[in-house]
Amino acid sequence: MNDLATIQKALGDHIMAEILLRKTPLGDDEDLFAAGFDSLSLSRVLVFVEERFGVVIPDQDVVLDEVSTVSKMARFVEERVRSAKG
Repeated sequence: MNDLATIQKALGDHIMAEILLRKTPLGDDEDLFAAGFDSLSLSRVLVFVEERFGVVIPDQDVVLDEVSTVSKMARFVEERVRSAKG
């Protein structure tokens, strides 16, 4: 199931464990770039999205403001997943 809550949890868990390597919780509306996220981090998350949710999101389709928090990124990915299903 790829609903918004599932996507948000998967993204948050992945970003915490694999990208930011944080043990302290990351708030869903916490600015990722202020927390240490960068363009390489974003590329790694896009690969995760492709593997986990089966959608390819080209780098040029990403607007930084739309992926600056986990909750914004989850909505961004959820829209792409929904569009891919037709």
